[in-house]
Amino acid sequence: MKLNLLLVEGPTDKVFFETLIENVYGFKKENVEIEGLGETGFNLPPITFKKGDTVIALINAQDKNRMKRVLKNILSWVNFHRIELHKVGVARDIDTTQNIMEWAKSSLRQFHPVVKGDSFWIGEIEIIPFGLGNINIENPNIEGKKELELLLTALAEKESTLSQFERSLNQLKEDAQRKLKPKDVMHVLAIAKDYDGDSMSGLYRKFVEKLINEKPELIEELLKESGLKEFLDKITG
Repeated sequence: MKLNLLLVEGPTDKVFFETLIENVYGFKKENVEIEGLGETGFNLPPITFKKGDTVIALINAQDKNRMKRVLKNILSWVNFHRIELHKVGVARDIDTTQNIMEWAKSSLRQFHPVVKGDSFWIGEIEIIPFGLGNINIENPNIEGKKELELLLTALAEKESTLSQFERSLNQLKEDAQRKLKPKDVMHVLAIAKDYDGDSMSGLYRKFVEKLINEKPELIEELLKESGLKEFLDKITG
């Protein structure tokens, strides 16, 4: 078995990546027991996916500020249990004040990582940091805040929801007296898609799954433009 881990910030990130891993990369949810993984500093158990001999454990840190501690605990867990871990992907929103590679370097300093390209190596384990939100939005009403919701905003732009609800976006911007944040746009998206669920995670799953089924070329385009395809190709390989 080849084990890869994917560490994400919170519940919406978890659902977004879960949807892509299953529906784009063809992994199936399967309960795979991994010794001691539940002891690495998070309350929710990881979700495991399997395809062939590759297992991906998706870990929700539940908060951006906890990611550094969870990542350190994962590496300590690997050493203690002598787990054969192949890769660790770490996906977080791009911080406007800090480079994602610098954040990872700071987080991993005590393990003396070796830098090779866009990855850090600790022994035989490859750590792959990835900053979410590296994409441009053409709509002048929307702030280009680099986070998961900017990717979903870009999807909504590609499949024309934003142009259809331009009047609502303009009104919302006037009411707020500022550019709209991508999370503001998600509330407009919920109205546009007639979503009546009680969490944004459900909206994200529904929106992405529908596009994967009906307009997969838009998903592929987004993955390539944002760098997500290269990142997920590594984590799923």
